[in-house]
Amino acid sequence: MVIFSTMFYVTKELTKEKLIELAFEWVNNSPHYGFDNISWSGEDLYERETEKQKFSVVQSNDSKILAIRLENIDNDNVLWTNDFVYEECDKDNILLVRLARDAVDKESIVTRGYNRPRLMKTILKLGYGAEDNNLLISDREILITENNLDLAEKVICGRTKYLLPVVYVTKRFIDNVTILDTKELAKDLAGTAHVIVEESTEITAKLKERTNGINPFNGAVHIYYTDKVGTRIIPDDFSKANAFRFKIVNSVCRRLSQVKVDDKYTWGTIRYQKLLEKYRQDQKENSELEKVCEEILELKEKEHAQLVADMELELNELRSKVQNYEYAFQSRKKEQIGNIMFNCSEEEFFEGEIKDMILKLLQDEKKKMDTDPNQRGWRRYHVLEALLKDNEIVGKGQDLDTELKDILSRIDRINAKDRKRLRELGFVSRENKHNKLYFHDDDRYLITLGKTPSDSRAASNSASTAINTIVC
Repeated sequence: MVIFSTMFYVTKELTKEKLIELAFEWVNNSPHYGFDNISWSGEDLYERETEKQKFSVVQSNDSKILAIRLENIDNDNVLWTNDFVYEECDKDNILLVRLARDAVDKESIVTRGYNRPRLMKTILKLGYGAEDNNLLISDREILITENNLDLAEKVICGRTKYLLPVVYVTKRFIDNVTILDTKELAKDLAGTAHVIVEESTEITAKLKERTNGINPFNGAVHIYYTDKVGTRIIPDDFSKANAFRFKIVNSVCRRLSQVKVDDKYTWGTIRYQKLLEKYRQDQKENSELEKVCEEILELKEKEHAQLVADMELELNELRSKVQNYEYAFQSRKKEQIGNIMFNCSEEEFFEGEIKDMILKLLQDEKKKMDTDPNQRGWRRYHVLEALLKDNEIVGKGQDLDTELKDILSRIDRINAKDRKRLRELGFVSRENKHNKLYFHDDDRYLITLGKTPSDSRAASNSASTAINTIVC
C-alpha cells in the first residue's frame, strides 16, 4: 500500500547520471542493506538482489524516463518499496517519489510511523529543487510581508497553479504568533508542499480586503491543493505545537498518497514496456522470453483490473467529499439579510443531511398549526411558512433510504456488488466482520447482516431499525 507520494521539479543539474550516482551511494553506504559495493554500467535494465533486498534500475524506451526501485524486508517482516521516477523535460526535470509498505505474511508487524526516503532528503539538501512556478522547492518557509501580498492573494484566490500543494499559515489575533514551529514544518514538507507563513495579523487584515474575506485567519492553516479542493485546519485550545504540526503533515501526505499517478511514471509500466521491447526484438530467437512476456501481460491485466476497482471506489469517496465541501462552501458563502446559521458539532454524513432534518421538523410543526385558524395568524406560523417556502429539501436522505431498502430487502443473498455499494454509501466493516456494518465508522449506527439464510428475519428487522436511526 502506498503511504507516501510526491512529485516535484528538479534542476537540470540533477542529470540521470547524477541521480544514479546518488542512488548507488545511498545503498552502498547504508548499514541496513546487504549490497557489496554494486555499480551501474549504463544498462537499460539493471537488477541486483540479496536475501532481503532488491535494487533495480530501468530506463524507458525513449531514454527520457529513469526509474529506480529499492525493496527491503525489515526485521518485522514488512516489505518497504522505494520508487524514484525521473523524467527529462524541456525546462526543469520532474522527480516522482513513492514509498509503499506491505505485510509479507500474517505474522508481520506493521507500524504506523515511517520516514521519507533518504535519497529524496539528500536531493533537496544538495539544492536540486527547482522552482514550482514562482516558488522554490526547498526545506525553508516563505514569509508573507507587505512586499509580496500579491503572492498570497494569488494563492488564496487560486489564480496561480503549482505542482505541489501550498500550506498557508496565519498568526493568532490574541498574541500575533502561531503555535507551529514553521521552520520544522517546512523541513517536514520539503519536496511535498510549499509552506507560506504570514508575518503578522496585519497581513491577515490586508488580505481580507484583497480576497473578499476568504483568506484563513487567527492561527488557522489552510492547505491549497492543485485540484482546488482545499482543507482548513484550526487549532483548538488544547493543541500542542508538535501534535498540530504532525496533523498538518499527515493530512498532506495522506492526500497525496491517494492521488493516481500517470501510467508513464509507474515502475510496473516502465519495466513492462522495457521487457516488451526486448521480447519483440528477440521474438523469433527466444521462445522462453515470449513465455515470460505473456506472464507479464497477464499480471499487468490483473493489476489493471484491481487498480480500476480501487480507483472507482476512491473516486466515489472523493466525489462524495467534494459534494459535501461544495455544499458547505455555498452555505457559508451566502451573507444575505435574513439568513440564519447554527453551529452543530455533529458531522454531516451526506449533502444537506442536517438542513433537511431541520426542515422536516419544521414541516411537522407547521402541519400541527394548519388545523387551527387562530395559530395561522401567529408570527411563529408566518416564520415557519417563510422558512419552508424559501428553503428546498435536498433529498439525499430519501435517496439513501430508497437504496438501502433495495439492498437490504435481499439481505439473505447480498452479493459482492451490493457490499461494494454499501461501502460507497459510507458503511464500514471492521476486523473482517462483514456481517456488522457501521455508518461512517460511527459506533452509534450499526447494521447487522445475517450470516446464514435463517438469520434473514432478525437481520431484516435490525436493518429496518438502522435505517430509521440513520436516515431523517
